[in-house]
Amino acid sequence: MGAVLPKPVESTVIERRAAGPFRVGIAEMNGWRSSMEDAHLIHMQPDWGFFGVFDGHGGDKCAGYVAGRLGEELRRHGCPEDDAALKQLVLGVDKAFLATRQPSGSTGTMCIVHSSRGRGKFRLRVANCGDSRVLLGKRDGTIVDGGGTDQGLTTDHKPSHPGERQRIYRCGGHVEEAAGGVPRVNGELAVSRGFGDADFKKTGGPGPEDHPVTANPELGHFECDSSDFLLLVCDGVSEGDFSNAEVVKLVADTLRKKEDPGVAAEAVIKRAIETNSKDNISCMVVLMSGASGPEESVEFNPGPLTAPEDKTFMTAYEAMAKRAGLTLAQAAELRFERLQQWLSAPGGGQEEALHDELALFGSPAGTKGSEERKAWFRSWLQKLAEIGGGGRSEGAPLGREGRG
Repeated sequence: MGAVLPKPVESTVIERRAAGPFRVGIAEMNGWRSSMEDAHLIHMQPDWGFFGVFDGHGGDKCAGYVAGRLGEELRRHGCPEDDAALKQLVLGVDKAFLATRQPSGSTGTMCIVHSSRGRGKFRLRVANCGDSRVLLGKRDGTIVDGGGTDQGLTTDHKPSHPGERQRIYRCGGHVEEAAGGVPRVNGELAVSRGFGDADFKKTGGPGPEDHPVTANPELGHFECDSSDFLLLVCDGVSEGDFSNAEVVKLVADTLRKKEDPGVAAEAVIKRAIETNSKDNISCMVVLMSGASGPEESVEFNPGPLTAPEDKTFMTAYEAMAKRAGLTLAQAAELRFERLQQWLSAPGGGQEEALHDELALFGSPAGTKGSEERKAWFRSWLQKLAEIGGGGRSEGAPLGREGRG
């Protein structure tokens, strides 16, 4: 997963989409990790949608490939008609990634939602490989117990699970507790199903289901009402002190205040980091109620620049900005503007940390959005790099800047 940063990158990227009977919001945060390795897929048609969250490890190649390739297959061939076709789709994408001989792996939690066309019911087809989760919630804040891990619709595929452990040994692998007492496949991998991870798919066979680690998805069927909501979350949401029931309640409470799945998803990832998650964090909220018109947007909320002297922190900060189509200089300018707004608002100016952060910027030249101001922020970042000895290219410098 990469090294742990001195401070978390709390920038959030929110993507919103609407089509047919669905409105979807996905929020992502890098968190304490040195790189962002999550990916997601939203593919919607008039009467069905395919939703997925993919939590990469050992790099971001596998998660990104799987999300992209699944989207291509759905556009080309449409919705998998039954469980056999869904299984074939997942295993086929895994086979294609393994053929690229790229390193890394990824969990995958997916759900196909079918509309009943006016009857107010939706059919859910869940497919899961790994320890990301699908949850189902009601607007009163209660979780629908799907019989999975912590009342989810999915069961975490961990090497400690009796059925997973048995399969691992049957396929020539073993389970041992590495540092920290976490059971791992062959002493290395903490999940027992997922895409990629070629080194764990060399024994066993002959089928792709018969390896110590397999992408063979566990499938489930459920039904929900039009007022219910679906959540797909990576294990960064649940690895701290944040139960599935608490996640559902927070989403319901947030939706009562504002019917915006993006805002609700962002609330989840922010709470996850407050409850001790040290991982990348992704949350997707799917509402079974369509919008009146087309909606598609990407929003970047810049987090605190709490470690400008740390090259890895700033690299991760820049990577989150790029996910929203922004440069590091644009993200820094946006952060400066947000600080000014907060501290000048009625009742603002009470947090010393915000004043200290604002002082890092000094006095930017030019007016908001002007070329002069953009050039100033690029120069400011370059000075940080020179002072800190970062020496990065493409305007992504790092280092320490004095106040004033």
